[in-house]
Amino acid sequence: TVEAKAAVEQLLKRGPLHKEEVMAACKEKNLCSYEISLELGKKAKVVIGDYYYLFNPHVQQIIFNRLGKEMKNSILIVDEAHNLPYRVVEMLSHKLTDFILRNAVAEAKKHGFKDSAAALEKISLALNRLNDKKPNRESLVTKEEFTGQFIDYEGIINELAVAGDEIRKVRRKSYVGSVANFLEAWKGEDRGFVRSIAEKEGSYGKVLSLNYDCLDPGLATEKVFDEVHSAILMSGTLTPTFMYNDILRVKGKEAVYPNPFPAENKLALIVPETTTKYSLRGEKMYRIIAERCSEMLELIPGNCAVFFPSYDLMQQIGMLIKSRKKRFWEKSEMNKEDKEEFLEMFKQEKDKGGILLGVMGGSFGEGIDLPGDLLQGVVVVGVPLGRPDLKTKELVKYFEHKFGRGWDYGYLYPAMSKCFQSAGRCIRSETDKGVVIFLDQRFVQENYFCCFPRENVIVTKEFSRFLEEFFGSAE
Repeated sequence: TVEAKAAVEQLLKRGPLHKEEVMAACKEKNLCSYEISLELGKKAKVVIGDYYYLFNPHVQQIIFNRLGKEMKNSILIVDEAHNLPYRVVEMLSHKLTDFILRNAVAEAKKHGFKDSAAALEKISLALNRLNDKKPNRESLVTKEEFTGQFIDYEGIINELAVAGDEIRKVRRKSYVGSVANFLEAWKGEDRGFVRSIAEKEGSYGKVLSLNYDCLDPGLATEKVFDEVHSAILMSGTLTPTFMYNDILRVKGKEAVYPNPFPAENKLALIVPETTTKYSLRGEKMYRIIAERCSEMLELIPGNCAVFFPSYDLMQQIGMLIKSRKKRFWEKSEMNKEDKEEFLEMFKQEKDKGGILLGVMGGSFGEGIDLPGDLLQGVVVVGVPLGRPDLKTKELVKYFEHKFGRGWDYGYLYPAMSKCFQSAGRCIRSETDKGVVIFLDQRFVQENYFCCFPRENVIVTKEFSRFLEEFFGSAE
């Protein structure tokens, strides 16, 4: 429309815009911000977007067609590239649960799709029948063990897909449509994927799920990196670089640059005195960890953050920490507004000193900035190794077969990346001063220690002396 074209021209004159600014301008004129963004993208030399728009093959094709651009003419810059493998495998993975099926049946009946409701009830029956045949709470399954229970598998997909499309005309999302999407995805390749059925405790009781999980991000990323003109992948924690070269199929040069910030502004300690290793966990160990954290927090002025491998450990150890500082507890169900309010309250405590108790890989373990004197120290408690569940075991097995580095690529290095991301919340500029403490015996073991940057990392149990000297000189 004429109004839309005028809005695009007006927005282009304003230069680079945050998405919130585009949305506000479009809302004012009652225009679709998504469509306007695509129009702006046609004339843009630089387009910033989520990984999803480029690494999801279906979405990528739509976006590039709408923008009138070609992959072969694009220079790709991937920021925070350590997150790319996880995001891609998550994007390529699919799950069907009994909860989704119950909602899909109710949705189909509500909108008058009786045949679809009957098909969904057959799928639910097949899921339970398959689970009854498996002795464990989590078991591998084959493609045919599920599809073989239906006379007309393709016909069911078509039935549900049509119903889902009709329901989406009335409401934005459809449970029926999501089941159709899963059934279509289930027909996919076996190579680089694992199929399983699991029954686990959820927030509202047991949840039965059929899973088609991607193990290999390179299945999607290799095509992208081969097609674009050139690509740069960067991150402060892209270590070890050879792993990312392997699993993302990047055919290029690796470069590791030294930390550009003044070395005297940062104190990095490894204190090998305690551990969160599963076999050694218990109240006695938790009390010792809490005592060490209490001593550290007493010696570090201002705001501090303590990051744990899980919410459970955060609660059990965090409650035992003794400090005069106000505590701020991360919660798993926080939305965007909750997080912003939480951070603002924590920042305001900088003069008296507050303690942010969080989880590695959680909302505050990466992606937040607390520059200057807003954060004086970070304590990384333990190693956030993934649960040794069926998927993790299959991942280790897959990477062992493909690269000969199964344990490292599938288990150890991803956990260390989370540790370094959490540690990185402390020093955000060349003028920031702070301390980072890694508290676990395993950090000095060679397969863990080799992941650390070599500059200024001190291994000691006498952390009090180093903290007193550092903050004394900082003052």
